[in-house]
Amino acid sequence: MTLKPTVILLLASVLTCSNMPADASQPVGFTSAREIIDSRGSDPLAGIWQLGADGATIAVLPTSPSASDFDIVILDSHDMSVIPGQSIGHARSTGKAGIYDASFVRSNILGKKTVRCIITLGKDGRLSFDYYKQGYNVKLRRLLPYLFRFSVNRQDTRPTSVDGAVRLYPPTGQGGPLML
Repeated sequence: MTLKPTVILLLASVLTCSNMPADASQPVGFTSAREIIDSRGSDPLAGIWQLGADGATIAVLPTSPSASDFDIVILDSHDMSVIPGQSIGHARSTGKAGIYDASFVRSNILGKKTVRCIITLGKDGRLSFDYYKQGYNVKLRRLLPYLFRFSVNRQDTRPTSVDGAVRLYPPTGQGGPLML
């Protein structure tokens, strides 16, 4: 019967945590993202974007009015494991206009993985993502004798510059996408 007090303590802690007031940092939604963009959005990257690959909607929010750093927040996604309002990455301006260095964090069962990419803002108001890797690669199969040095390599001929996003807010002008 030692299990009964443990269950009671667990239920009591869950009930007290559920009655706690929410903190001041509410998740970012469409309306609060628009307010942040309107108050701080002087850079062309700041806005609400819809990704073409999976249809997710993200907000690129400047950290301050004069800064060249941006927070990337997910607003809507078909993936149920992603919580709306969650920060999924950061971007920083580079030396060239319209080119940004970004890092996204992906979570899976094994932990978190950082994915790096270069974001290019086109003249037509679209974003393109070019992914890159940094680090070392060690091939341990080189230590095996020649008989066992066969390998299977993955081949992917998909162009890397076709991943992108379309601006939803603020509108790009004539012929651009409409606001939600």
